[in-house]
Amino acid sequence: MLPRLKPTIEKIKSTMPKSSKNILAVFHARLTNVPITFRERVCKECKWSVPTFYRKMRLKDKPDEHGEINFALSNAEKEKIIAVLFEVLQDTNRYFSRTQKKNSSK
Repeated sequence: MLPRLKPTIEKIKSTMPKSSKNILAVFHARLTNVPITFRERVCKECKWSVPTFYRKMRLKDKPDEHGEINFALSNAEKEKIIAVLFEVLQDTNRYFSRTQKKNSSK
């Protein structure tokens, strides 16, 4: 597990009752937190605030008065966002794989 995702995972665990065995509730809680985790990680990696994240999300590539395109995000930002996306998805996949293994062994 990635160390930087531990605080988010702990938040997810803390929202679930200890006695909860309902796999639907567990999965829903985990999936609900995926976009939040993604946003937090992008903000941390790109050194953005949450308002900057949403502002950047609304921006579009636009041509300037000379016909050259002004890109909303730099290439470095795009690469970092894609890397964060895959890390968050891999972590989520590992979580569900472990859960599936635990439940199939019972």
